[in-house]
Amino acid sequence: MSAVLYNILSSVVPILLFLIGGYGLGKALPKVFIYSSVKCITPVVWVILFVIGLESGEAFSSLAAGLSILKDAAIYAFTISFVVFVLILPFNYKRLVADTEPSSWKALWHPIKECLIAFSLVLLGAFFYRLHWHDNQLGEIVFNISYWLYVLLLLIGLDLAQVSISRSWLAPRVLVIPLLVMIGSMIAGVILSFITGEQLAVALALSTGFGWFSLSGALAGQYLGDAYGSVALLNDLMRELIGLTVVFLLGRNYANSSIGVCGATAMDTTLPFVRKACNYEYVPTAIISGLILTVAAPFFMLFFLSFVQV
Repeated sequence: MSAVLYNILSSVVPILLFLIGGYGLGKALPKVFIYSSVKCITPVVWVILFVIGLESGEAFSSLAAGLSILKDAAIYAFTISFVVFVLILPFNYKRLVADTEPSSWKALWHPIKECLIAFSLVLLGAFFYRLHWHDNQLGEIVFNISYWLYVLLLLIGLDLAQVSISRSWLAPRVLVIPLLVMIGSMIAGVILSFITGEQLAVALALSTGFGWFSLSGALAGQYLGDAYGSVALLNDLMRELIGLTVVFLLGRNYANSSIGVCGATAMDTTLPFVRKACNYEYVPTAIISGLILTVAAPFFMLFFLSFVQV
């Protein structure tokens, strides 16, 4: 038990320190510097995706292996999204304001394009695996995913420091949504363990990335191997695409369920769509839910990963 606790602490503490450090810097540094730094989040995520692909090159070495990873990721993504959506159904409320801004298929293209870029970067990394760029001393440093992950967490902390939270945003009806997402994701993990025959700890770890694909892919790859890292990454990428589709099609009548399906992306990638499809009154719910799930994801994953039997 002490070994498990040590593994959890040794993994969680650096993540917590970089998040808190970024948040502290975000409160202390000039706004101009912070805004410039936060713009680096997207390029850093791109690098992480490329490195994940690079490390997963062997897992995608054959068509059969690649299709197996895609199949597993799809099973996880659809199961988790369905369970979360259904669990939150009783907590959907009638909208307070009439809808004045209909959703646009054109507006959907931007987030879908971002997901396609993410898929492409992973595949590009898998292709460059054959060039063995990472098989030398410099490559081991430049393509060390831990370093890039810490940079990302620092930048996320800077960004979170800019969120101004009103007391009304922390009402029970708002806080219950991320709580139900956590519960629903873990219920889905138990179901997936039964369906796939996977270790319960592994299924729970892969189910609690909450849509933060760059983080879940990196952590699962570090602890479980490249194939699992690819499954975690693609699972959460698919969850983001499912979330966008659900918000677009069902957000008008099932706002809270749709926000829950979006997971951690509700505070960034899918937020504009929540604003349009679910109306402005649900923006605080989306931001708070996404914020809580973003912070919670590494701790849930690392907790369950510490119980995996290799």
